[in-house]
Amino acid sequence: MADPATTPVDALIPAMTLLAAGGAAALVSKALKLSPIVGYLAVGILMGPHVFGLMEESSTTHLLAELGVVFLLFDIGLHVSLRELKESQRDLMGLAPAHLVLTSVPFTIALTLFGLDWPIALALGISFGLSSTAVVSRVMVERGLGSCPLGRSTTHVLIFQDIVAIFLLIFANSLGAGGDGMQLALNLAKAAGLAVLAFIVAFAAGRYLMGPIFKGLAQTRNQEAFTAVTLLLVLGAASATAFLGLSLTLGAFLAGLAVSGTAFRHQVQMETGPFRGLLLSFFFMSVGLSVDLGVLISRWPVVLGVTAAILLVKTLTGFAAARLNKWSNPGSVQLSFLLAQGSEFTLVVLSILVMTTDAVPPALDTIAVASIALSLAAAPFWAAGGMRLSRKVANMLKGQTRPINEITPIGPDRPVIIFGMTQAGRLAADALFDHDIPHVCLDAEPERFVSAIADGYKVAFGNAANLRLVEAVAGPSPRAVIIGAPRYEVSRDLTPAAQREFPDTPRFVSVDNEADRQRFANLGMRAWLSMGEPKGIEMAADILRQLGVDEEKVADWVSREADRFEVDGPKNLGEPVETEAA
Repeated sequence: MADPATTPVDALIPAMTLLAAGGAAALVSKALKLSPIVGYLAVGILMGPHVFGLMEESSTTHLLAELGVVFLLFDIGLHVSLRELKESQRDLMGLAPAHLVLTSVPFTIALTLFGLDWPIALALGISFGLSSTAVVSRVMVERGLGSCPLGRSTTHVLIFQDIVAIFLLIFANSLGAGGDGMQLALNLAKAAGLAVLAFIVAFAAGRYLMGPIFKGLAQTRNQEAFTAVTLLLVLGAASATAFLGLSLTLGAFLAGLAVSGTAFRHQVQMETGPFRGLLLSFFFMSVGLSVDLGVLISRWPVVLGVTAAILLVKTLTGFAAARLNKWSNPGSVQLSFLLAQGSEFTLVVLSILVMTTDAVPPALDTIAVASIALSLAAAPFWAAGGMRLSRKVANMLKGQTRPINEITPIGPDRPVIIFGMTQAGRLAADALFDHDIPHVCLDAEPERFVSAIADGYKVAFGNAANLRLVEAVAGPSPRAVIIGAPRYEVSRDLTPAAQREFPDTPRFVSVDNEADRQRFANLGMRAWLSMGEPKGIEMAADILRQLGVDEEKVADWVSREADRFEVDGPKNLGEPVETEAA
């Protein structure tokens, strides 16, 4: 007769309990406008042996939790590509490492003073320096920061941190092997060598193997086969790196990296998204199972103090890192507040260290988990406060005259002039920046000016009606003029003077209705009706074409911008309405 403790039902009960509890936690968190991570941790604490005793940690919960981290790392790998790494070199070599070093050092020192051995303190200190990719990405989407300089640099910092986290997990796992300092160094050197080799294999597989495989699967039009191969890729790559003595998570990350450069990245992401979200919720609930609520309640002042320390220390050090990398005061404020919360990776590192070593006291584990959870819950409100503060700082710049050479380097190439930092104006600035085309941004509307400065754009306070300002900025003939905030009456009155002063300068405008498009076109402007998302994408693409950018590069840029805004790019950009006067 089978042992009742090993029956299939007993193995399924933990999974069913986690499923039911996770669904409830997600609904309640959404209703309370909290991060789901907070809800999952709270449910895990309540179900755990220290409160209601509904379930305990077991091999099933550990497996489900580890699979959650595996799929998280696979998803992160999908968002990293060679192109992204090349485009973000400046941030990856400057801002991102400076941010991580400055934020990690205070926590590492504090943990060493607390009595932890330096390797443990270093692993935890670096993990405290990381920020939550999931939370920050959601905040940026909600606030429309995806494509602005602030959003791009924040994304680059998160990519750097995600890559560091991979090696941090290898480091944390190696600490469980024991041995002296020399043995630890040898373990790390071996792991680093294998990891580099695995990265090379992943890039080669992505270039020569994954594309043809997924292309063949797509041609079969068999959705089940596509899903099966995707799951096999994730689990197979994770198992391969585990077999080499590395972590499951490294293999999953490399599998995502291999797919990220193919045309099937989005399809794969849709296939694995539900698995990632579901299994990751299991991980956070399993972390909650280990938290002793009694210790948490008895030490709540310490938890609140540690939470405040995380937010304040990371905000101050993040601001210092941004300023060291020549960010403006408003942009530095907003970026530092955005990245001030703790990270889900800290919970992963804590989980590894608790399971593989006895160096982390239970009280420290409980306090750290609770403090990270509270910082995640506070992140949207903290970011909102940073946004308000950055705009107050930017508002102080409104009355100051900024030299043009602070806005764009003065060189032999004629700059493009952008009037009005609306969404269309910002998108035009992004397009010009991405293709290294000199440009100057001007705005005379106070709120737009302040907002653009706070979001990382270099903007001067100036009016489109002042043709002398245009000449001062761009010389006798700007390369192009872009009207981000169209006002027909102003354009109509200025057209004779503009055509006389700058006869060879094309003028671009994006409008919301057909009547306005025709009116501006009659003034000799390249007028676009904004129909796609992000707003103004049609005009931005036309600007690049008119300035000599190859069609292939334009199409690639449009695709990437649509991806940043998580929408489909315009299928047909067509031709603008234009008269002979243009």
